[in-house]
Amino acid sequence: TPQEQFNLIGAGRRNILINGDFQVSQRGDYTSASTMPNAYVLDRWLCDRNGTATVQHTSGHDIPGTPAICKAIKLVQTVTGNNYLGVRQKIENPTQYVGRTITYSAWVRSNTPNARIEWYTQGTTQTAIGPAHSGSGEWEYLSFTTTMTGNPSTNWYVDAFIDNGTYTNTTITAGEYIEVTMLQLELGKFATPFEHRSYGEELALCQRYFEVLEDLQSTDSNGAASTETLLGLGYVYTTTRVMGHITWKATKRVNPTCTVSPVTDIQCLSTAGAWISATGVDVRANKNSARFDITTGSAMQAAGQGCEVRFNSASPVGYIYIDAEL
Repeated sequence: TPQEQFNLIGAGRRNILINGDFQVSQRGDYTSASTMPNAYVLDRWLCDRNGTATVQHTSGHDIPGTPAICKAIKLVQTVTGNNYLGVRQKIENPTQYVGRTITYSAWVRSNTPNARIEWYTQGTTQTAIGPAHSGSGEWEYLSFTTTMTGNPSTNWYVDAFIDNGTYTNTTITAGEYIEVTMLQLELGKFATPFEHRSYGEELALCQRYFEVLEDLQSTDSNGAASTETLLGLGYVYTTTRVMGHITWKATKRVNPTCTVSPVTDIQCLSTAGAWISATGVDVRANKNSARFDITTGSAMQAAGQGCEVRFNSASPVGYIYIDAEL
């Protein structure tokens, strides 16, 4: 039947993973940054390690038979040890996949035969260990199919790791690495070609979990460059306190946690034409928007008057992280 054909070839939107080709990196550029254990780097992807390693966002990979020249993430061990090293994505609402046949595929490059793709569930634990890379240093396509039998009542981790094949440590020599791209997790018993989504689609999916507001160079209507980045409008609540409101680009998964750094990079415009730097910024956020409560270092105008709120383009460049990650 048409429905059977549709299911067989995996037509329609297939990839459960977000940012599987690592187009989006809202947290910054990674050339050779030290990794933190169990920390988000490229959007939706955690770097996890218990040794010492660096992370790189690499580009320009032209893999034959793939849909586009793509980007990848690469983790390199820097100190030899008995460790694990890799990237993982947590899947939202994993219980909906219990009893379903699932196929996981990825392009992997490594110089160790201990690099592999795998996944496991927390709660009623189930591990699914996929094939390992040959260690040739060339790109290889890996895939496997399994059925989720355990109930992932806590988390479902989908991984590409260097380990011993049972989710435990192995000896990783300094210089050994794992590099992955075009990771795809899909329902069904066949691995289909990677579903390449546009950057705009992928960014919108990522912003459900994480969004960044940052101090960026602007362009005036006459074409001139400006170092000012307007955040929005506020009003003076007291002479040293300003309230403002901002709406997120995408509705968040849950009420997010907001981090402002550094707070002194936020400024409010007084009626005297002076920009007054913040000494504190509190954020009350929900899934759609937030109120900013800004304490200023010196007196503003009288209460009740309006003002602009901006990043002041100081060094270091300021940012606001809006985090609703799993």
